[in-house]
Amino acid sequence: MRELAMVKTMRDSLQTLLLHHHLNEVARGFFKAVRLGNFAEAKSRMSATWQVVPADELSEMIRNDLALLSLSTATHFGLVMDDGVRAVLDTYLYFEGGHWLSCGVSLAQEQGCWGVDTVNLLREDWSPERLQAKSVVE
Repeated sequence: MRELAMVKTMRDSLQTLLLHHHLNEVARGFFKAVRLGNFAEAKSRMSATWQVVPADELSEMIRNDLALLSLSTATHFGLVMDDGVRAVLDTYLYFEGGHWLSCGVSLAQEQGCWGVDTVNLLREDWSPERLQAKSVVE
């Protein structure tokens, strides 16, 4: 009986890992499309709620409200939390010169597919480099 419980735990852990990998790939594809200016592809990576917005309106919204997305040069994904229908990814956008911004990405599962639902850029005044530089001075 104990072995069956262990197998179930391992299976659940593997399913969670695979889901989180899939969510990272959906978000990665979205950011890549935005950087390339391919808003039709970016839209295809978004939730069903966004599918009714024409691609040109979406591109204008992103360019006006989230202009930093297309200026970033790299993306790193951190912690993923999900409840099976909604998920949140901690995301970090990197820019030339070593600057970075924290970004919260939420995804929604609608009609059996996961898509980006919201993107929130967070202004950070902290970075690991500053912490290391500060501690050396002290």
